[in-house]
Amino acid sequence: MMTINEYREEFINDIEAEAIEKNDYPINVFIDKVSDLLINDYSLVNDMEKVYFSFDKGNRAFKNMHIDGAFLDLTSNTLNLLIADYNPSEMISINNEFIMQKSNLMINYFINTLNGYFKTAEESDIAAQLAFNIINNKDYINKIHLFIISTNTISKRVKSLQLDDIDFNGRKYKSELDVITFEMIYNTKLPSFRKDPVEIDVRDYGLDGIQCIKAEIGSDGYSAYLAIVPGQFLSEIYKKYGPALLESNVRSFLNVRGAVNKGIRGTILNERNNFFTYNNGISTIASEIETSQIPGKGLCITKFTDFQIINGGQTTASLASASIKDNAPLDKIFVQMKLTILSEENPEFVSNISRYANSQNKVTNADLNSNHPFYIRIEQFSNKVYAPPVNGQTYQTLWFFERARGQYDQNKMMMTKSERQNFERIHPKNQKFTKTDLAKYLNSSYMKPYNVAWGAEVNLTKFQLDLEKKWDSNNKIYNEVFYRNLIGKAILFKTIEKVISNQQWYIENKAYRAQLVPYTFAKLVFEAQKNGNSHLNYRMIWDKQCVPDFMIVDIEKISKLAFDVFYDKDRKYMNIGEYCKREDCWNMLKAKEYHLTEDTKESLITNEDKKVEEISAKKEQKLDNSLMDEIQIYNLGANYWEDLKNRGIEQNVINQKDVEFLDFAIKYCKGISFNLSPAQSKIIISIKEKLDENGIR
Repeated sequence: MMTINEYREEFINDIEAEAIEKNDYPINVFIDKVSDLLINDYSLVNDMEKVYFSFDKGNRAFKNMHIDGAFLDLTSNTLNLLIADYNPSEMISINNEFIMQKSNLMINYFINTLNGYFKTAEESDIAAQLAFNIINNKDYINKIHLFIISTNTISKRVKSLQLDDIDFNGRKYKSELDVITFEMIYNTKLPSFRKDPVEIDVRDYGLDGIQCIKAEIGSDGYSAYLAIVPGQFLSEIYKKYGPALLESNVRSFLNVRGAVNKGIRGTILNERNNFFTYNNGISTIASEIETSQIPGKGLCITKFTDFQIINGGQTTASLASASIKDNAPLDKIFVQMKLTILSEENPEFVSNISRYANSQNKVTNADLNSNHPFYIRIEQFSNKVYAPPVNGQTYQTLWFFERARGQYDQNKMMMTKSERQNFERIHPKNQKFTKTDLAKYLNSSYMKPYNVAWGAEVNLTKFQLDLEKKWDSNNKIYNEVFYRNLIGKAILFKTIEKVISNQQWYIENKAYRAQLVPYTFAKLVFEAQKNGNSHLNYRMIWDKQCVPDFMIVDIEKISKLAFDVFYDKDRKYMNIGEYCKREDCWNMLKAKEYHLTEDTKESLITNEDKKVEEISAKKEQKLDNSLMDEIQIYNLGANYWEDLKNRGIEQNVINQKDVEFLDFAIKYCKGISFNLSPAQSKIIISIKEKLDENGIR
């Protein structure tokens, strides 16, 4: 297995190489990589943006300050601030003095902001915009969460990372510090990695226990409880744990819709006694609980292990917000809670609980888990569709789709050095892409740059909602041609990123590249398609595995147009980051006059060319689907189909025709009949889906 020192050497080399490729500072690449871990592996933040600001001429009015990243998360009432300690040399130990120095620099940024340091700052400056947001939302902020991310290790002499509350003019803000050392980065790549579970002892919150009733449901896979939870308790645990308390779909919902529901807030402020009756309650899961029989109360929960809210995030967030901003008393508020205790880890079961609990809500009902058939199909293509050899190579390579987090690195961790080299030769690091990458590429090509501007997780949620409608309508469009075009879009996206990084106007500002790239991409698509009979030739990009030089000229000019729109003094929203999330911004860029270069125009394909290729690919995919259906039917086995048929008949879900087709499946699995027609296979799978919708699976 790869040692921590071996992995660190590779990690640093990757950062340095990516920085050269993107014409960026290595520390910025480092921040991007670790921010992804903070969001997706450790669930410590909902997002993190690069925000650099440094002031080292402290005086009586304003102290020295420094930040490298930040995110004001109003869904958890938290200001997240980050400093990066990027050391490409030999790993050293950081001590308590270093940690406190960096922590104070971040705290000083917050205090200086409240004291008016940025009052006269240029509004387009990203650090100033953050400061204005802090001032405008200071009543909502409850906690300052500080992060030090490091390629070093932490000294064993550091015993505590506890920080005192921050006092500003009599108002206290809770403070919390997390130091992400290289050991923690390395651990996320190990196959055995699991984030620390959220453990909650209710006695730490002034309760002797939470009254509950155990539901005797006779299931071996899980147990269930119904409980009445004090609103104050929910508010306090949410203020402490924030994003770590919420299942990923729920986090996405709060980011898209906002944390505070006006109706819930109104009930908290005006009809506290009726909250229990008006509110739908929350659904939660845990891996373990401790209970106790308490005199006068009966069975009570005293401790939760691995506690997560899978429905009711907005209720919980609204309670916390009302206690912070409105100083609302929550003592008379109670919330009903359904609690499922899972006997073993089962991500698909958790996803189903979340989906059914949120069936009325299209955002949280989006199936973001990696087992959606679309992602499985993309992974299948990525394992078999070789890219053409380029640059004189005598071998072909594959683009690696990381359907589940950490697949690429975890595959390598158990290999020898020569095995790793062979793996990377066929699967180069710069040809790896994730679900969030895929959503960026596609939403940019669908001319939805304002969705991409929301950030990786929210954009993925928005993409998923559209995808599910298209998949259900006609999944044959997601075929091998679609996959090749997807990789063409990935190459174009990465090229635009690199081109922008080299523009002088960008080098002078070093801001908003994450928004400039999708806007440039979308405008290029818009210009290609505006005559109604032409499209970008992604197949050409796939064949060459690069963007032709003549298109670079258009990318340079269009990206400058996007930059000018972002910094237009007459823009509707002064905060550029927020402006980019609005369709208004896209409409302004669309309206800018632009003419593609003649070479780019000549490279476009017509509607007819596109249609011919797509029809052929759909037919091929139809055959593939039929074959996959037949394999699935056989692999499930005769007993499975017998049981499905019997339960379908008992519950009056299937008709006589359905029974006949299920009998075909049974005979096929038993070898009584030797084949199924494509039409039969399709109908059998559709019956299976109908039964699944009725809870028979």
